[in-house]
Amino acid sequence: MPPDVQDFVHFIYDRFGYDFRKYRPATLTSRLHNICARLHLPGIPALGDWLVQNPDQIRFFVDQLCIPVTELFREPETFAEVCAHVFPTLHSFPRITIWHAGCAAGHEAYSMAILLHEAGLLDRSTIFASDISYAVLEKAAQGRIPRDQVQAAQTRYLQGGGADLLDAHFDAVGPLMQLKPELLSKINFIEHSLSTDAVFCEANLIFCCNVLIYFERQLQGRALGLFSDSLVRGGYLCLGQRETPIGARTKFAKPPGASWVYRSISRPRPQLAGAEALATHPPCQAAPPRQDDGS
Repeated sequence: MPPDVQDFVHFIYDRFGYDFRKYRPATLTSRLHNICARLHLPGIPALGDWLVQNPDQIRFFVDQLCIPVTELFREPETFAEVCAHVFPTLHSFPRITIWHAGCAAGHEAYSMAILLHEAGLLDRSTIFASDISYAVLEKAAQGRIPRDQVQAAQTRYLQGGGADLLDAHFDAVGPLMQLKPELLSKINFIEHSLSTDAVFCEANLIFCCNVLIYFERQLQGRALGLFSDSLVRGGYLCLGQRETPIGARTKFAKPPGASWVYRSISRPRPQLAGAEALATHPPCQAAPPRQDDGS
């Protein structure tokens, strides 16, 4: 990691508590330079000075650094595996908890809610969708997507295990589509950092796709340990198609025929109940989009 980047991430951690010290250096450096360009700052040390002078802009900085990449039924083959390998087991549970870690704008959590509804599992399910960026979570909690994005996802929805028409799960609101209330109400959006925060729920399924690729090996190990501790015995972990649980062979194993779904093979420690988790990490509430402050 370049010295100026290393100094900066240590400063951010010491001053504000956000831990980017084990993110992949190339990605982190590129995004920091992009933020400097947007703010017309000469370099990364100047960005640190800017945050000292404007500490109220730390969330703006985190939002810019953690660029959300998401879409409905992204990597549909992964959702198809969840339907095939995980849903049959979930039918045996009276209550189901699913954690989407690094949910970005929430589209993958919306996708899961749709599939759970079609499988007759949503009524007994609670979905936690977590991310480090509060602004992203605030937007995700509104449940709104441009109409053309919903239409473009129809093929992926069918490939991922969908049963009919994707837009049947949305209501039209002008140029946007609103996820139906009975689906959105099952998703709790919460701030949570895989770098610094602890277990907050006991999950039957953890969905964390295309997040670990931005972490160095040590932080990947921390996240995978957190997932292992959060899963019920025999619970499932679903990763992105470019990810594997490196160094966690004693914790996870693929079920026969699976490519991106793993099953916990270690016994987790006692976890928090769902109500306690919400008290520890209050969910975001749907709110009007924030006004651009010109930053």
